[in-house]
Amino acid sequence: MTDRGTATRARLLEATSQVVREVGYAHATTRAIAGVAGVAEGTIYRHFPDKAAMFFALVVERNGSVIEWVSGLPARAGQDSVESNLMDCLVRLSGMRDEMLPLELALLADPELARQHHRAASAVMDGRLVGPPEFIAQYLAAEQRLGRVRTDVAPSTAAVVILATLFGLSLLPAEDGSGVDRGVLAAAVRLLLTGIEPAATTAAASDEPPREGPR
Repeated sequence: MTDRGTATRARLLEATSQVVREVGYAHATTRAIAGVAGVAEGTIYRHFPDKAAMFFALVVERNGSVIEWVSGLPARAGQDSVESNLMDCLVRLSGMRDEMLPLELALLADPELARQHHRAASAVMDGRLVGPPEFIAQYLAAEQRLGRVRTDVAPSTAAVVILATLFGLSLLPAEDGSGVDRGVLAAAVRLLLTGIEPAATTAAASDEPPREGPR
């Protein structure tokens, strides 16, 4: 992308931010965004495939430092504990809650916006995880190789479950309104790591037949 193209993209994202602050995602139109940015409406589609992609690009840009930290999570395999690493990761990602929730609600309220997001996500992912889910899956796979995660766990599936848990918990914020309740988040991480089935006893887990007593 040329310097001019980069500048135009940045101006579009700033205009999107301004319009969203004023009317919310559900009512932010490409026409209004283009007007604030001082460009023709068609210019938007030279930089973004649709409005949903532009909205998500705005969220990612606003949270660049969080995404950068999460991208380094695989390199932390073997350091500290799996629980503390995942907890640290989810606490950081929970900081995106205030921006992600309004966008997710807008997707639910606007079928066309939801379709745009689905098409974009399908095209980008092409059957693969991208962004935070990809980095978490890579981290879990690295911990598997170190023997710190069960070998029968699918890292990609676990990553999706972990993030789904985070976004589910984002609907239960801390009492002081300061984001996700860390105590509940920590409990969720421990639950994901340990499961809910009772630990098998040695006798129950053994395949040996019961010994006969003396006759």
